[in-house]
Amino acid sequence: MNDELSKLFNDIEDLRNDYFSTEAFNGNIHRRAIDDKWSIAEVVYHCYLLVKLFRQISAVYIPSARMYMKSTGQKPHTYNGEIENIYAGETMKAPSVLVPKMDRKYTKGELRMLLEQETDKVKRQMKRLSTDEIYWIRYPDPVADYPNIFQAVKLALIHEAHHYNILLDRERENQ
Repeated sequence: MNDELSKLFNDIEDLRNDYFSTEAFNGNIHRRAIDDKWSIAEVVYHCYLLVKLFRQISAVYIPSARMYMKSTGQKPHTYNGEIENIYAGETMKAPSVLVPKMDRKYTKGELRMLLEQETDKVKRQMKRLSTDEIYWIRYPDPVADYPNIFQAVKLALIHEAHHYNILLDRERENQ
């Protein structure tokens, strides 16, 4: 795997380790600190759903984009891994496909396992991508300004950190 992308996946793992070791993440994860806001379990499940959707889209999109890139001989104009934090500022409403509809109360370990299994599947999809492919292939996401693969993974990291920070702030305020 590309070294920069591998480091980014390690950063996601470190982020999860940090948050999952907090007191809030080791308490009642199904309790909503505010009635109309998601619980810790629901937020983790939402993050899992996002990673799963990203993997499913990538499974179709990356092979097609790779084939097109190879057939046209195109290369990236820049190797830009920077991306704006689209989650800063006003709250976005999650698309219905990413709204957690949990059919049961998962344990913290089960939720972490779901998240890790999906992340591992994404890593396997990206394992053999060249640096050119990582920076040339762009997802058709206008909200994120058509991120390349590296930027899209970085956005997943930003997304999780955003949610986990909100959760911890909310937990501190409502103790």
